[in-house]
Order: sequence, then structure tokens, then C-alpha cells
Amino acid sequence: MSTIHPDGHPWRPGASESAALLRAGRLASVELVESALERIGADNAALNAIVAQVDAESLLAQARAADRRYAAGNPGGALDGIPLTVKDNLWVRGLPATWGVEALAAFVPDHDEPVVARVREAGAIILGKTNVPPMALAATTGNGVYGPTRNPLDPAMTPGGSSGGAGAALASGMGALALATDAGGSIRRPAAYTGTVGFKPSAGAVLSSSGFPRTSLDFQVVGPMARSVEDCALLAAAIAVDGSRLSGAGQAARPESWLRARAQARRARIVAIVPPGQGQEPVVTAALNECVERMARAGHRVVWQPMPYSVAQVDAFWLELIPHGVRAAIDELGLDESALPAALRDLARRSSGPSAVDVYRTTARLLDWRQRTRALWAEADVVLSPASPCLAWPLDAPYPATIDGLEASPRAGALYATFANAAGAPSISVPVPWHAGIGMQLTGAPGDDAQLLAWAWECEQAMLA
Repeated sequence: MSTIHPDGHPWRPGASESAALLRAGRLASVELVESALERIGADNAALNAIVAQVDAESLLAQARAADRRYAAGNPGGALDGIPLTVKDNLWVRGLPATWGVEALAAFVPDHDEPVVARVREAGAIILGKTNVPPMALAATTGNGVYGPTRNPLDPAMTPGGSSGGAGAALASGMGALALATDAGGSIRRPAAYTGTVGFKPSAGAVLSSSGFPRTSLDFQVVGPMARSVEDCALLAAAIAVDGSRLSGAGQAARPESWLRARAQARRARIVAIVPPGQGQEPVVTAALNECVERMARAGHRVVWQPMPYSVAQVDAFWLELIPHGVRAAIDELGLDESALPAALRDLARRSSGPSAVDVYRTTARLLDWRQRTRALWAEADVVLSPASPCLAWPLDAPYPATIDGLEASPRAGALYATFANAAGAPSISVPVPWHAGIGMQLTGAPGDDAQLLAWAWECEQAMLA
């Protein structure tokens, strides 16, 4: 059995490659866990990515049990023996679930919520919980319970939010997979800023979060983060409501062959969003241009179009609905509003003005908008854009002060991200290998998760070429 991966780092094999090596008897789950523990010991004190950890002996005992199953030719599932982290807004039995709120610092669930139970059933070994901003509703990651999380690419910078802890853990080798959530770019933007892959599934495509109260309706979905598209597909299959929609991704064979075959079976019609005249860093625009050229060379039909949706309309849906979710969560949990961070208090106060009729009308407009937006995918298979118009910004700022030299608004960094949440569409950020901290975002038709993952895999390969 090989104890060291060919490049010298046991943690570098992705989840899919590790699973293949485990099945072949060339790697042990104990080695994967020991490597993850080594990375946690080396980097976590500085990065503050994992905020609650399972004790080492328990993790190693789980790994030894997985190794015995492999030796007997009876692995427990597609993720058996693979280390994984869980975002701190999801419930894991026996581990704190603070949601980044100081009043919940002592809360420890006595059960897993279903999506966490599903990854356990697939054999994943949960290392611990990753940091979030309060109620997972900010563009950075940090709170009064655990403090801020730093970006492994530059510790002076934020990893983004709200899944910044998950992205930072993956980028530094603390596990091969991460279970996270995305309500307005919370998976894809941190993935871009940390050089990892983050996939937001379609609304309803995966098991939903059921622990803390909903603040975001179906804008928020549970999704995978990893270091490759292949690994995202593996975890997406494990948490899917209907695994057959991702047929092949969670089976014994590596997902790569399934993704390649599906990608090459049909060339994509791609709409690349014309960069705004201002408000996007030139290096991000250059990366988009290069990605478009590479996808065209791979045989896809790419056309440039202005943004096919109104950013103001998308932001209005988010800002008109989320405050009511925050208010409902505060009331349901009995939280002292005055003790919450100012940003949450401000959101909750926005809920006091509109009437129930106003909320109903906003929801009705959203449903109508979704129906109209589906026409976009009658003309195109994929909408291609950056995951964010900017790179990561200094740790102590809630959002970038400027983008391309111009003053930025609080939601400027989410220019491309929230559209997919409002539309209920699958969307993924794939890292740009020649410029760390930039991600390309591919958004597909609602329900077309499997095909989008396949084209994202081909985009990843094109950018690595």
C-alpha cells in the first residue's frame, strides 16, 4: 500500500481518486484522516476554518472501520472513508451548531439533519464544522462566537461568505469534501476566492436543510464544495433527492468517465455575459475572455450577450423576502434581537414595514419571473460569467470598498451570483488555474444539474489544458 501520493502529499488526491485508491487497496482511510488532521494542526489555528472538531481517536476509529470494509470487499458507500467537513448552519449530532450567533454558542443537536445523515450513510467521515457569518447571511465569514476565517491564498484577505470556512478548509487540505449552503452565492463566491469548486444545485434537487429555521425560502440549497468538478459530482449524487438524476456520479466507477461521456455527447450553447463597462476587475474580464476562447476551441457554441436579467430585480427579490425569514427565525428561536449583530438587526427591522399582502405580492412576482426566465434556456444551455466581478478583499471589510477603482456597493460582489438562486437554477464556480482567486461561473437550466456538471467538468479540463 502506498502511503504517500505521487506528488508527496496524501491530502492532494481528490475524493474520487481517493475512493478509487481505497478500492484498489493502494490507500487507507486512516492515511486520509491522518493527513487531514495534520493539515488542521498545521493551518487551522491561523485560518480558523474548522471551528468544532471531532476528536482524533473517534475519527481514526471510523477510518479503521472503513479500511476493514474495503479489505472485506464491502465498502459502505460511494464516500466510504473520505474525510468531509460540514458548514456550521447544518446540524451534526454531538457537535455545536451555532449558526454564527452568540446566543446559540452552547447549542448541540442530538441528531443529524437528513442531508448530514445521508453523507454518513454514504460512508463519509465528518471531521468537524466550518465557520459561518451570523445566520449565514454575509459576504465574509466570521462571528462573535469564533472570530473571522482567513483566506489560505492570502491570510490578510477574506475567503468570502457565507461558506468561507468550507472553502478555506478545502484549499488548505482539511478534508477532501465540504457540505455547504448557498442562498445568494454563498458556495460559489467563496469557492472562487479560495481556488476551489463550488456547486449550487437546482432548487429541490438535493435534500434541504431542516435544522435551523429557513431564512431564504428555496433560494438556499445545500450543495457540495471540493477541489474538482468530479468530486463535486460525487458529493452531489450522495445528497440528491433523486440520485438517478446524477446517474453514474455516485457509483463505484469514478465520476470522471460519466462526466466526460455526457459532456461530449452534446456541444453546449453558451451565452457569455458581456462584462459591464465598469465595476469588474480587468483581470477577471481577461480570465472570462480566455475561458470563452477555450470553450469555443473545445467545440461549444459561444455567443456574447448583455446580461439577460435585471440585477436590480434579482436583488429586490432577495432584499424584500430575506428580512422576513430573519424575523421569523429570531421569533422561532426566541433570540434577543438587541444582542444580534447590527446587520441582522437591520434586516429584521426591514420586516416590520411590509404587510402580508406585500410579501404575497413579492412572492407572486418571483414565481412569475421564474416562469419568464425559463425562456432563457430555450435559447442557451449555459450562462457563463465570472463567479464574482472582484477578487477577495481585506479581512476586516464587510465587502470590497472598490472594484476596478470605483466605489462598490454592499452587493456589488454578488453581481452574477444571486440570479441562479432566484431562478432556482444549478450553478457552479470553477477555478481559473492561471490566476488564483478567480472562478468562472456556469449556470444551467433548472433541473439540468447532471448536464451542467458535465459541461463544468469540460470547462475545468479546458482551463487546465
